[in-house]
Amino acid sequence: MRLCLYLLVLPVLSLGSVAHGHLYEDEFYRMGASYVSLLNDLLNEDYESLPPAQKAFCVKKYNKILEDKIIDIRIPIGYFDWTIGREVVKDGRNYGYSPSIDIGAYSALRNLLTKPCAGRALFCDFIQEKEYIFTRVVTIRGRSYAARVEAYFSSVTELIDRNTGRAGGDQRQRSDYVARFFKNSLAGADAVFYLGHSRNGGGPDFDPPVLVPGTNKVDYNGYYKKKRPGYFMMMSALSGGNQPAILGLMSCDSRDHFMQSLRSKAPETGVITSTAVITVEEVFTALIGGVDAVLRGQCQKGFYKSLRMTTRNQTYITMDGMFE
Repeated sequence: MRLCLYLLVLPVLSLGSVAHGHLYEDEFYRMGASYVSLLNDLLNEDYESLPPAQKAFCVKKYNKILEDKIIDIRIPIGYFDWTIGREVVKDGRNYGYSPSIDIGAYSALRNLLTKPCAGRALFCDFIQEKEYIFTRVVTIRGRSYAARVEAYFSSVTELIDRNTGRAGGDQRQRSDYVARFFKNSLAGADAVFYLGHSRNGGGPDFDPPVLVPGTNKVDYNGYYKKKRPGYFMMMSALSGGNQPAILGLMSCDSRDHFMQSLRSKAPETGVITSTAVITVEEVFTALIGGVDAVLRGQCQKGFYKSLRMTTRNQTYITMDGMFE
């Protein structure tokens, strides 16, 4: 599965309507479950043996996260269109051009979060408190904390013709809602993990793709690289004084597209990025590893290991400003 090719009431969908069988849901779940199995064998970093400077950085980062006794993690999933220049046919169903896979990604995350734990990993055993909100208790360095994960997806349906046609009004509402969720998260959450498209520097993006007129090609040069709507939205949201301790941009080539601006705008925020045009598996599993690392209170080496449990993640996933 390739991620890129260069590449108020929440409307319509409730949790009850997000059933099994969405496009690539099973693939997302298998990727996630395999990664959680690796995390189950990962030891927590020995906090007391850290060098003084590393320990001080770790204390500073987690003091910001834990001071209110609630670990607030938010996962905005962008409008995750699968634009490959041809119709997508899977399991005998034709999804047309540019179908959405964010509904399937969300469903897999939900099922992984609520699955019973089977090892050291903590990306499990959450209780679904209400639509899109999951909670559990974790222990970090001998103290118990409430952990809260809130996640939303951007597409009303998997079919772009419907989302831009008869369901266009609902899609506009949903895209706006999740974009606001992202912006509010950047001004209030402890950790934010965006999953979706970089749009060649024009993202993060929560809207159906803007296409080159008369084609099924995303308009990178004429729209996203020129206007950069998601980039400017993100920079504006980070202008306040309450920036997240951790920001993961789980999208293609996010380091080159966003890192320099993020480090300038939010120098105290640790940033997790990818270093190339990559597959869905790297960003999806790194998201799981990053959330699990926060829940464990992992520091420099432990956090890095959590993000990079596979060979491809070791090649393409990195972090900056986390504990240094």
